[in-house]
Amino acid sequence: MQSRFPVARVSALVALVVAGFLITQRAGGPHWRALRPGVEFATLRGEPYCRFGSAAIAVLRLDPARVRLRVRHYSQEPERRPLDVLDWQRRTGALAVFNAGQYYADYTYMGLLVSDGRVISRRPHTSFRAALVAAPVRGGPDARVLDLSHSRLDPDSLGWREVAQSFMLFDREGRVRVRRSDHVANRTAVAEDKHGHLVVLTTEGGYTLFEFAQLLKKAPIGLSHAMAMDGGQEAELVVSTGSFRYASFADWPPDGAGRPAPVPPVALPAVVTVMAP
Repeated sequence: MQSRFPVARVSALVALVVAGFLITQRAGGPHWRALRPGVEFATLRGEPYCRFGSAAIAVLRLDPARVRLRVRHYSQEPERRPLDVLDWQRRTGALAVFNAGQYYADYTYMGLLVSDGRVISRRPHTSFRAALVAAPVRGGPDARVLDLSHSRLDPDSLGWREVAQSFMLFDREGRVRVRRSDHVANRTAVAEDKHGHLVVLTTEGGYTLFEFAQLLKKAPIGLSHAMAMDGGQEAELVVSTGSFRYASFADWPPDGAGRPAPVPPVALPAVVTVMAP
């Protein structure tokens, strides 16, 4: 007797169930790993926005009341030369280190940069409308991402002892603040979520800025607004606390040609460190 078991229908039903499960898992957000009080780590997937390399994105969520952020610049170090991100971590003993904003070929910082109350780069960049700020002089939130379209930073009257200026990815109104471009690179971003946490994100693969902004807006981690730090080979993150270790460096050719290959981290003139209180 010929079987009438509906194999095709059952297969389709199984596929729908699996797809639904995956969607539910993605909608539920990433799995956070508590590294210490005020410090959590997770990874996101960047499909379909990732253009090259690994689609994994490292996510470090910080409670500004439980950690200290500090800007470091090579001019304040004994050797007076840029260090790679691993050396910065060894030098400072930080829980985490990530690249600060953009700089010129002579290592001059693009925009306002302040380290421990000392103004390293005095001239604000007129087209960079965001700043990561920490250590308020007169109290208030311990660290924030400022939208400079609504807030003002005066190098002669700063309310923060740590400042790194760069540009907005998207603002609190959900507007993407970068142009569409075909340029693909590794990316680092710093955001605030709706609970006042700072969120540091570094990609393992390549994205355009516009699509990276779109991805972060939709990510299931509740970001309210985000700014971009430097990208390309300078997009680097190291996390080291307890038994947990993570490091991400750009490991693919900038033009997207050929196979990804490990490369040593590049020297960074300025970084942001995350320190225990």
